[in-house]
Amino acid sequence: MAGVSRATIPTLLVALAGPPLLVLASRRLFGPAPPVATELWLHLLFCAIPVSVILVVRYLERLPLTSIGLRRPDWRTVVSGLAVAAVVLGVLPLVTDPLVARLHDGRVEAGMQLIARWPPWSRLFVAVTSGFAEETLYRGYAIERLAMLTGRRWLAATLAAVVFAIAHAPAWGLGFALVADLPFSVLMSLFYLWRRDLLANGLAHSTGLVIMIGLP
Repeated sequence: MAGVSRATIPTLLVALAGPPLLVLASRRLFGPAPPVATELWLHLLFCAIPVSVILVVRYLERLPLTSIGLRRPDWRTVVSGLAVAAVVLGVLPLVTDPLVARLHDGRVEAGMQLIARWPPWSRLFVAVTSGFAEETLYRGYAIERLAMLTGRRWLAATLAAVVFAIAHAPAWGLGFALVADLPFSVLMSLFYLWRRDLLANGLAHSTGLVIMIGLP
């Protein structure tokens, strides 16, 4: 486990479990439909998790940010990120939409209706930041550090993909997490293994979210 510091395992636990625990705490404290201002404060708290992870990488693990795939972007970052976003928006739904329709789970529709009532600027802000935040936690940090711990990059990517999907269960239900979030997570994990470019992953993820929830 070369390169693993004492900060790595606790930080990995925070990266993987922090977002779903935040959702569970929010539901318990504020119910399923908190005011928009509360949602935004909670989202800022969520965004603080990847920022904290980056600080740990730099100042506690004392590793370069390239160790989580964060490097200077180039034209391939943009082209590959937008290409994967197109797959997420145009191809992946051909597989996942029929499965989601079979769930007959009103939580997803209710959640989307709730988001649709937010001001456009807040939807755009959440869409742009969420993709980069989640890719930092579940791809850049999780895959790289799980690979350090297990010695197997494919195992690390598989574990990170599954945990990412399960992490969405508190918000959207386990069924949706397995039939929609898991295929998406597998695609994004494969993309990260191919490019190891965290910004490309973030661009693909956030572009998809902007199209789905961020635009009026």
